[in-house]
Amino acid sequence: MKKIGQFIQHFWHWIFIILCLIIIGGSFYSEHLDQVKQQHEAREVSSGQISNQQLHENGILILCYHRVVNNHTFSSRFALTLSNNDQLHEYSMPVDKLAYQIHYLKDHGVRIIPISTAVKLIKENKPLKHKYVVLTFDDVDSTLTSNVYPLFKKLGNIPYTAFIVTSNTGRYDNGTRLATWKQLHKVLKSPNVTIGVHTNNMHYLIDNKPALKYARNYPRFKKDYQKSEKIIKKKIGHRTPYFAYPYGEGTKREQKYLADHDMVTFSLDNGIVTPGYDLRQPLPRTMVDEHSWNNVIKKWVNASVEN
Repeated sequence: MKKIGQFIQHFWHWIFIILCLIIIGGSFYSEHLDQVKQQHEAREVSSGQISNQQLHENGILILCYHRVVNNHTFSSRFALTLSNNDQLHEYSMPVDKLAYQIHYLKDHGVRIIPISTAVKLIKENKPLKHKYVVLTFDDVDSTLTSNVYPLFKKLGNIPYTAFIVTSNTGRYDNGTRLATWKQLHKVLKSPNVTIGVHTNNMHYLIDNKPALKYARNYPRFKKDYQKSEKIIKKKIGHRTPYFAYPYGEGTKREQKYLADHDMVTFSLDNGIVTPGYDLRQPLPRTMVDEHSWNNVIKKWVNASVEN
């Protein structure tokens, strides 16, 4: 112990410098990881505008959410305060705000329907007498089971679809814990919850471009899709006919493959779906944030319908 003390006393300044370098290096590395995480979701926003004609039509608006946090709990506030990931803040919807949005839609006569009902209305190709909304949740972190599930049950068993990255269940991703299959099984007992695929393991960017946008990844995409459906069938007993593109984008070849396998697919393009829509093409979805709520969703909800 005496020798160790003498060593520290003699080389304390070098030890101090090394510790400082480690701290500084760790800070830069942490900043780099946050930049990578932000880039990871940089393209996960809705694109395009709803035309004036669509604003004044009865139709189906599909909404996309991610994380729904309970800001009244210390752990949620603490996690958000510590994180400097802008995307984590932007797409973390407070549970009371989600409740407000559901009440707002219902109070304005909008009918919230499951995706299966939406597909049926599209196929029937008859004029719609109401405005409809479909609720979807991408990635499916643990807040879906802890916050969304009890809220929607309390509000009258609101239907929604959860798009799962099948290889990521239970993992930590972008500062959030994804739901485990044990948690998901509890939620999926409800007939109002539908499960969809968000790939098995292709939810990432390559040079700031979705992995599914690269033509060279087509063979891998097919294997990935088959793996995801295999996992889904093993976990819940049947396949799912719903697929949401990570970042809302894929190739025409991938889309043809999914359509040939009777999959209903989803993008992240703003748009109102009307009867007769070509289901061999991706259905548009609107990512819900402050901007889209005020400039897309509320505008459509409040616009008069032109006959």
